[in-house]
Amino acid sequence: MNKADMQLLAKFLDHPERPDGTLRLHELQGFLFAIACSPETIAPSEWLPLIGNDEGLNFAGQNEAQEILDLVMALYNEVNAAVLERSNTLPAGCAFDEDISKNFEDDSSISQWSRGFASGHDWLAEVWDEYLFGELDEECGATLMVLSFFGSNQLAEAYFSDMRPGKRKRGDKSFEEFATTMREMFPRALASYAHIGRSIFEAILEHDSGNEEPAVSEKIGRNEPCPCGSGKKYKKCCDGPVH
Repeated sequence: MNKADMQLLAKFLDHPERPDGTLRLHELQGFLFAIACSPETIAPSEWLPLIGNDEGLNFAGQNEAQEILDLVMALYNEVNAAVLERSNTLPAGCAFDEDISKNFEDDSSISQWSRGFASGHDWLAEVWDEYLFGELDEECGATLMVLSFFGSNQLAEAYFSDMRPGKRKRGDKSFEEFATTMREMFPRALASYAHIGRSIFEAILEHDSGNEEPAVSEKIGRNEPCPCGSGKKYKKCCDGPVH
C-alpha cells in the first residue's frame, strides 16, 4: 500500500460515523498480524466484522464499501507477506519514540499496534491452545508478552511485577529499563511469533496432504449462524462459554 492509501484508510477508520471500538489503522495492522500468524486459516468473512467491533462500518454507499474493503485486503496481503518471510521489520508507519514512556500513550503507533495484536491473539486463543505445549507454549508466551507489552502502561506494569527477577535481563532494575529491553526485543518477537504460527500451519498442511482421504472439516465459522437454529451467531450461542 502507498502512503495515500494508508492515509485514506486511516481517515475512514477514525471518522466519527464509525462504531465505538472500531480499530484504528495501527490497531488494524496489529490485529491483521495476529490473523496472518494463526495456526489455522481464518477466512476474511470471520475477521472482517471485528474491525468495526462486530457492528456495521456505516459505509456511505457501495462504492465506498468496495474501496475500503479493497484497502483492508491490500493491507492484510502486505502484513501476510511479511509474516511469510518471518520479517522482523516494524509495520509501515509504526516507530518507537526515543522517550520510552511515550510508547504507552493512546496515540502512539506502537501502543495501538500492540492493542490490536492483543485483541487478535485473544480472539484466536482457542485455536492456539490446540497446538501449544511445553517449550513451544513458553516461547509463544514470551513473544506474546513482548508484542503486547506497550498496549497499556497498566499491562506493562503487571508484566514487570509478575516477572521473577531471575528472568529479567541482567542489569534491569527499573520499569524503564525493563521497558527498554522489551523495545529492543520487539523486532525479534515479531519474527518469532510469525515463525511459530506459520510453522504449525505448514506442519498441519503437510500432514493433511499426506492423507489419502483427507478429513473434511465441519468447523463452523464463529460469525456464521448457529446450527441450533437460534438465529444468533455461533460465537454468541453454542460456541460461547457454558454457564
